[in-house]
Amino acid sequence: MFDKLSRNLKSILNVGNSSYTQQEALDATFTPIAIGQILASVENLCVAKLYQSDQLLRGTSARDSRPQTLNHRLLTLLDSPFAAKALSLTTLGAAVTLLLSRGRRNPQIVAATVLSMSTALSEHRTPYGRDGADQMTSVIIQYRAMTALIPNRDRSDDVFLRAVNVQAGLSYFVSGLSKAFGPSWVRGEALAEILQTQVYGGSPAAQALKKSHWLMKGATWVTPIWELTFPILYILPARLGTYGLSLVKVFHLGVAAVMELPRFVWGFTGSHGAVKYVIGSSERGEKRVSKLEYSALGSAGVVAYMSGVYAAILRQRDNDRRQGLKGTSQLSVADGNIEFKWSGPKRDDIDSNTAPVIIFEAGLGSALEAWTWVAEELSDNYHVLSYHRAGYGLSTTKLPSGDIVEALLEHIESTGPIVVVGHSFGLIKIADYLHRELRGHRVSRVVLVDGTDPELLHINRSDRQRAAKYLQSQCGSMFVALTGIYNFVPHTVARQSAYAPDEQSGVVQFAFAPKNIHRAIREYFDTDITRVTESIVSGPPRVVVASAENADQQRTLADKLSAPYELVEESSHRSIIGYQSQSKHVAAIVREVVSEI
Repeated sequence: MFDKLSRNLKSILNVGNSSYTQQEALDATFTPIAIGQILASVENLCVAKLYQSDQLLRGTSARDSRPQTLNHRLLTLLDSPFAAKALSLTTLGAAVTLLLSRGRRNPQIVAATVLSMSTALSEHRTPYGRDGADQMTSVIIQYRAMTALIPNRDRSDDVFLRAVNVQAGLSYFVSGLSKAFGPSWVRGEALAEILQTQVYGGSPAAQALKKSHWLMKGATWVTPIWELTFPILYILPARLGTYGLSLVKVFHLGVAAVMELPRFVWGFTGSHGAVKYVIGSSERGEKRVSKLEYSALGSAGVVAYMSGVYAAILRQRDNDRRQGLKGTSQLSVADGNIEFKWSGPKRDDIDSNTAPVIIFEAGLGSALEAWTWVAEELSDNYHVLSYHRAGYGLSTTKLPSGDIVEALLEHIESTGPIVVVGHSFGLIKIADYLHRELRGHRVSRVVLVDGTDPELLHINRSDRQRAAKYLQSQCGSMFVALTGIYNFVPHTVARQSAYAPDEQSGVVQFAFAPKNIHRAIREYFDTDITRVTESIVSGPPRVVVASAENADQQRTLADKLSAPYELVEESSHRSIIGYQSQSKHVAAIVREVVSEI
């Protein structure tokens, strides 16, 4: 048994030739995975009391299931402390089997399949408390279970190892890419920030590292650099590639020592057997990139291209809808067009010539359709007007918001009072015309729905780390927009809005149009905010309407603006106007504000 463990560890450390046979690669892949799972299982069994219903690791899978159903009873059983212990014991048994199955493919497959099922059930029971190494482990054992279904043994093992190799290369590269956009990594401060925490900064190695400012800075910079350059291993000669892989292992050992995260060693080095298998392909007279991998990469490229084309078609279809009979209108001005939507009072007993005019200012990068529910609630008694600011949607003008609003009011024949309702960044734009004469009179009332605090915006724009974080999020949105991924995965815009199909499509496609994302970035950084607070405070009476998500922040803003404060319960920043039930509360506040004029 000890000889077997010795051979396993020697295989993990890449001692010996620079090439693996299939079975050697399988052994080198599963040995660290098995050790990691054994340690995790023992750890879980040692803290079994945390699985009780009132403890941190209690089961949560039955929380959203319908009571009195078979599914609820099964999930309640899964959530029990007994099930947690049973899963830990099952994982332990399968991991020990995997560790002792060196050189035997079939037991490895059975053990990996059992591990895959027990891990999946554990994650479903308690979907938190896991890290990247746990995710890598889950992917590896799931790949083994799936590829075992391929009848040809050599083909099955080759596909498995190459799939794990691709997963490892992508994981390292994407990790480095995300760090490259992280301001704390670029400034060399990320590691210092991590080691300041009680969880990761208490080891003797961490204490020693914290004494050297430049060593810690260098380690921070080196991390994303080597992760980004990990794919170079595939073009180096096999022996050099193997040495490089050994250096990656040294990095993981360093992380384990400094941050006391031994799981990272076992979880990630489990993929290195597959990487070495591919690196050594040339020494076995094989190609490093197989036809299967070419096909997979080609298929991924085709899928990404088709997804991007499909997204572009949907965005164009939405633009066509906007220009149709049920869409928006366009007003021609000196330097372009203004896209807007307007409707007069629907009730026959309301004089449209004197009815109040409600003007909606959208948030940063938001479509005018975002106001649909609020506008519908108010359209019986008032003129309701929403529009796209310069550069958004079909608005090609470069006019500031005040000039756009004045141009639009020229086409609304009403002498009634003007009430402006702004959401989020709309607060900043409202200040542009609060004190201007618009068709002979000024804005009478202002309603600020989860408005952007100018002081916080100034801090966020001035702080390099916060500004970079915003840019990073927008780069992510641009990537999602260009590849069309947003049409196939859940995202905040869809989760926090529920309009009728046409309007919902308009809101989503608008938010992920590359042109609008770019315009939002420009507006975020270029808008002058020096006198926004002063302009609003010295302007007409106002009220702050807060979402539950930003309740404290909005209460502070209301104090700064000397404004009454209203809270819309259970709302988020988008859903406050994106859900019909919550938008009715906003509309009721607007009605009350208008009645006070």
